[in-house]
Amino acid sequence: MRHFSKTHVVALVLLLALTAALLSGCAGGSKGASAEPQTLSFADAVSLDKIKKMNGQTVQIIGYMATLSPVSGKYVYLMNMPYQSCPFCVPNTTQLSNTMAVYAPEGKTFDYTDQAVRFTGTMKLGDYSDEYGYQYNYRIVDATYETVDLSEVSERYGLWQSIASDGIVGDINSMLDFEHFVSQWTEYQSGYTDPDTGEDVTFMLYAGDVQNFLENDGPAGYASYMADDYFPGLIRRVRAISDTELEDLVGIIETAQGNVQHALQELDDGNYVYDEPNDKFILNNNDELYNAWYDNYIQFSEWLGTWEV
Repeated sequence: MRHFSKTHVVALVLLLALTAALLSGCAGGSKGASAEPQTLSFADAVSLDKIKKMNGQTVQIIGYMATLSPVSGKYVYLMNMPYQSCPFCVPNTTQLSNTMAVYAPEGKTFDYTDQAVRFTGTMKLGDYSDEYGYQYNYRIVDATYETVDLSEVSERYGLWQSIASDGIVGDINSMLDFEHFVSQWTEYQSGYTDPDTGEDVTFMLYAGDVQNFLENDGPAGYASYMADDYFPGLIRRVRAISDTELEDLVGIIETAQGNVQHALQELDDGNYVYDEPNDKFILNNNDELYNAWYDNYIQFSEWLGTWEV
C-alpha cells in the first residue's frame, strides 16, 4: 500500500459489508459477554454515527483476517474479502477504511486463519494508533471468534470467492488511491534526506513533482496507472469473473477513468494557483475535483456493501 505523509484527513471511514448469520463452525474461544450481541456489518461503519450508538455494546461481525495482521496475535485487521494482505486506508492518510481492528482479551491471542470468522466483542470508540501506524476511530475489544462456512448460507459464495481470489478489490482500491492523487495532488507531501545534514526535508508537491510521480515506474510511482490499457485491463478482469453480474463495478472503473482524465487535463492546463504564505498550490476547481472522487469512492463503498451474508 502506498502511503504519503498525512496532510488532509478525509472525513470518511469507508468500510466493507458483511452481516452475521446463524452459521456452523468450531469455537475459537469462550464468549464472555452476557448481553445479546448486535449484528454489525462493515456497511454500518460507512457512518460513524451508527458506530457511536454501539459504543460499549457487544457486537458480532463476520469477515476475514488480513494476512498482514500482527504476528503477536494480540489483534487482527478484519476485512470482508479473503486473501487481502494489506488493510485499506483512506487515500493520503493512515486512517483505516474497509477494515476493522479487532483485539483479543488481555493476555490472550488470536491464531491466524484464512477461513471466514465470526467475531464477538465489545465496541469501543476512541482515537487509536497502533504499532503499524494505522489510525482508527473505534475498535472491537475483548473479542473471541469462531470459523464459519459461508458456502452453506450464501448463494453468491462462488462469485464472492472469485472476486477475492482475483485480487480485483485491492486493485480497484489502489485505482481510487490514484484517482485521489491526481484530483487532490496539492494536499500531498513528498520529501528527501539532506545529504549534508542527514535531516528529513518535507515539502508540498509542485506540478513538476506530480509529473515525476506519474512517470515513475517504481513502487512509489504511478507510471503503470498511466498506461493506455490500465483501465480497460481492470474492466476485462471484472468481466472475466462475470460478464453480467458486476457491471456496477465496471461503472465505478469507468467513472474513475473519466475523473482521472479530467484531473490530468486540469493539471496540464495549469488550473492552480500558488499560495505563497503556505508554500503550496491550490486547485482552481478543487471542490469539483474532490467531490467527483468522493462520489466514486462512495459508490465503491456501496458496492462493497452489497456483499452481505
